[in-house]
Amino acid sequence: MPRPRKSLEQLRLSGALKKNPGRYAQRTELADDRPIGEPYEWLPSSAQDAWGEMVPTLPWLRFCHRSIVGITALLLGKMRNGDLGVAGMTLLNQCLGKLGATPASFPKVGWSPQSSAEDLADEYFR
Repeated sequence: MPRPRKSLEQLRLSGALKKNPGRYAQRTELADDRPIGEPYEWLPSSAQDAWGEMVPTLPWLRFCHRSIVGITALLLGKMRNGDLGVAGMTLLNQCLGKLGATPASFPKVGWSPQSSAEDLADEYFR
């Protein structure tokens, strides 16, 4: 199985994009800056509550993540009601991993709050 591609941002941070720009000239990545928004209306109330708790704790989620967040919220709501079996819990774990909501998957997200990076820079470069 081939290695997954690094994002253009990862390549820029590592210096590979500057070193060999021709290699990546044809690559583009879509950026979706729209906020994730409110939960789907068709979700049960338990899933909407799960959505409301999950989204603020995962600030990197955007509008393009709505469908996987909806599935995750539905599974989480069923688990809270005691209606989710072992297979459903496995699926919930996979969904949380895809969202970067597990300790093992969080480093792959590559997210860092902008404010803390600026604060560190202000502290050292006054």
